[in-house]
Amino acid sequence: MIKHLPFKFFVYSIFISLVFACKNDTKIVENKYEVASDTINFQWQKLKQGGITINHGAILIPVKLEGIDKTFKMQLDLGINHNVIYGDTLTAITSAYPELQNNIQHRDGYDVFYNRIHFSNHQSAKEDSLLVCENYGKSENLKDFDIIGTLGANEIKNKILLIDFKSQQLVITNKLEDWEEDTFSFTPLSFKNNQLYLDLIAAGNKHSFVYSTQASMFPLATIDAELFKNITEENNIEIKKLKSWGEEISFIGNDISTKIRIADVNLPINYKKAFFTDAEKVSEALKAENVKGVIGSDLFIDNTIVIDLVNNRFGIK
Repeated sequence: MIKHLPFKFFVYSIFISLVFACKNDTKIVENKYEVASDTINFQWQKLKQGGITINHGAILIPVKLEGIDKTFKMQLDLGINHNVIYGDTLTAITSAYPELQNNIQHRDGYDVFYNRIHFSNHQSAKEDSLLVCENYGKSENLKDFDIIGTLGANEIKNKILLIDFKSQQLVITNKLEDWEEDTFSFTPLSFKNNQLYLDLIAAGNKHSFVYSTQASMFPLATIDAELFKNITEENNIEIKKLKSWGEEISFIGNDISTKIRIADVNLPINYKKAFFTDAEKVSEALKAENVKGVIGSDLFIDNTIVIDLVNNRFGIK
């Protein structure tokens, strides 16, 4: 099971390295909003890699584990199909709470930690098992860390996830109220191989992209040179070089100058850049899936979105 942790797309290893391998040079932006009983506050983790600062690096959700009097945080990552707890972190937890050693089951090639996750709104996670990801996380004193793992797509399968990026709140529900549904503009959504596929409308055409809920390295990254040329202008050019699995990948970024929309909603493009790469492995992987590139949460930072895996649609307002 653990061998499936790397993503199918080579390009996603960039994001994985950000989440798991970054130095702990992070800043948590605290949420200041009151929440209703069904909403869950989330926080942004600021990440750095290779001189690049990612302001909206990862969505962190406060959680509690049964038997532990401490609030932790877990990253929302719909690119994996199971909840994960970092192995070194679990070692620190079981050192402080030895009785939890009994919750670890050894399987063929991997370990599973059984514990019920509770969110800040007292809602419980669907799954009570967490895959142990060895050699990740922190192993120091329990009071000195709070990020312990990842919440995967299993938590929203056959459910609806609303994310209000402005208010830093999310809701996991089974159904949208009629009045609520009417406020969104929807487009078809495909969810396969633990990836979210949807269409962007730019330069007069539809373009298939993958939406990654992981660290938003770039608002938009594409392998389509013509699309990149049509939606940007050569102004304030940026060159980013990132290492992924030992290979350096170059991205060139220009200011987005053309309207980009999902369904009927124009996305906020002011001060945002699109990035292009012609790296062979990245191009081959994305072309095999018939997609033009990857978009991140930073593209929706002023919006509320709906990931509806009941009706297979993506909503935005």
